[in-house]
Amino acid sequence: MNIVMYISKKHLLLALQLVIGTALLGAESVCGVADSPDPLSILPSEARIDIDGAKLKTGAPTDITFTEPNGHITFASPKNPWDFSRHVAVAIVIENLGSGPVALLGILNHYGWSKGFLHLNKGEKATMHIYLTRKRGEETPWMKVNFNKMRGQPGGYLMFRAGVDPANISTITLSDLDGVSVGKKIRIHEIRGVAQYGTLSKVTEEDFFPFVDSFGQYIHADWPGKVSSPEDLRRNLEEEEAVLANYPGPKDRSRFGGWKEGPKLKASGHFRTTKHHGRWWLVDPDGYLFWSHGLTCVGVTGGATLTEGREHFFKNIPKGFEDGDRVSFGTANQRLKYGNGWKIRSRKHTIRRLDSWGMNTLGNWSHPDTYLMHQVPYVVGIRYNKDPEEIIKQPSLLRANIRQQMQQEIGRTSDDPWCIGYFVDNEIKWTDDMDAEQYYKIVSEEVKSAAPNKLYLGSRFHDHNVPYGEKEYIMRAAARYCDVVGINRYRYSPSDLSMPKGVDVPIIIGEFHFGALDRGLIHTGLRGVVNQEQRSRLYTHYVTQALKHPHIVGAHYFQYREQSITGRRDGENYQIGFVDIADTPYKEMVDAAREVGSRLYQVRNN
Repeated sequence: MNIVMYISKKHLLLALQLVIGTALLGAESVCGVADSPDPLSILPSEARIDIDGAKLKTGAPTDITFTEPNGHITFASPKNPWDFSRHVAVAIVIENLGSGPVALLGILNHYGWSKGFLHLNKGEKATMHIYLTRKRGEETPWMKVNFNKMRGQPGGYLMFRAGVDPANISTITLSDLDGVSVGKKIRIHEIRGVAQYGTLSKVTEEDFFPFVDSFGQYIHADWPGKVSSPEDLRRNLEEEEAVLANYPGPKDRSRFGGWKEGPKLKASGHFRTTKHHGRWWLVDPDGYLFWSHGLTCVGVTGGATLTEGREHFFKNIPKGFEDGDRVSFGTANQRLKYGNGWKIRSRKHTIRRLDSWGMNTLGNWSHPDTYLMHQVPYVVGIRYNKDPEEIIKQPSLLRANIRQQMQQEIGRTSDDPWCIGYFVDNEIKWTDDMDAEQYYKIVSEEVKSAAPNKLYLGSRFHDHNVPYGEKEYIMRAAARYCDVVGINRYRYSPSDLSMPKGVDVPIIIGEFHFGALDRGLIHTGLRGVVNQEQRSRLYTHYVTQALKHPHIVGAHYFQYREQSITGRRDGENYQIGFVDIADTPYKEMVDAAREVGSRLYQVRNN
């Protein structure tokens, strides 16, 4: 009610459409892809069934009651594997018949990267999507000719380095997630393919170009919040400023975002770690317990994409925002939106957003122009080579590189109370001839030499399907030398992160994200859901589980600004932002962050 008060009459219909779209949880739009005229449909009653930690009511309809955490039911093809190759996703229509909410995972062929998520409140019925990611080389001929530098491509191609073969799906599993569904009954109404792979919606291949408008948005679809003029940008700003004034942020925060109403510990003037009542915490410079809730890549830049050789993709390329062979629509839109002094106005507005959204940290990859405003705690990423693996094998060269980079932080961030600490490197590809013990020892020594009061946050592990985030011996080495072990954890929950026997150190989640295909982007990112409503519910679930984990002291969502539909330098074009390419926040995600942020410390301390 309070938010609607600030929406202009022109945009009231759009707001109502958004509310209605949220209420209709079964919406299954896949951006730019035509519906399947004859989708493959599976009858659960005809499949072979394996069940554990759940009870199945035989016959139709298919009702399942979960009796244990992570209980599951698996439907196996009776003879030959199911062929979903002409579809973009497998859809499972589910109804919650239980007395409370359920959180569910869907899995294809028991493979860790072929999963879907659905959260249903009591009485709700909605659709889970398990997207069919495809490897490089599995595009249609039209895709290969036109879009080889985009990971998501028009027609439903979602490129990923690994995935199941859509033509050979032998099992579909539905399981409880984190015990939320225990004691609840669900009904499976339908299992079928959705969206016709390789086809376009509302346009033909001959008429497809250009497909990006003057604001960097997909031309051939409409959605709530799509911008059509510079006046829309400025009107959005006025309306959002009123909302931010109405929601300035949680009142229980210290000046650094710590728990002002919680216990007061010793003030050191810098961030540190402590274990309090069996749970690891950060402690802010004033001595208040602190849990790091933040976003990565915060700054005015964002959405840069290649234009050279692809000029026909774009209706218009904004002048003055080119960088060599690239252009940033996201930056150009901010110039239109904020007007004179747009950079500082955008930065200040971003700080207000984070406060209002219940966030207290600028995560990795954030821009110095933003974090050196000294208004929000931040972490710094130290990188000396985009491919550090060969340097890591040479200890003297490694030390020299780290020392050179850390010298640049002396006097800039090394004594800044707003600086939490440093990540060094990112997602190292460990091989047997690399000495993890030596690596973490050298890096720790150089970080502490340059910035003795700052936390060394590790190297951001990225093995998402193992319990420690990396091989055990690497985790043990990191735990000996890191103040906090950084782990990028792209899963639907961080609850299964664990420690090797005898290891007890704090963890910080450096990256996680989720995306959908209902708002003008054509790749979900590493973890996908059906729509923005489910994306927001998954955010709530993930951060809540992180707050309950005794070792996790923070979680940083990747990323603040949307990627371009035509892809960044490596082709990533994921629908993962908290704000879109036109600098418009995703209301569902903002509402989720505010709700989690408002109870951040109560949940952590419970």
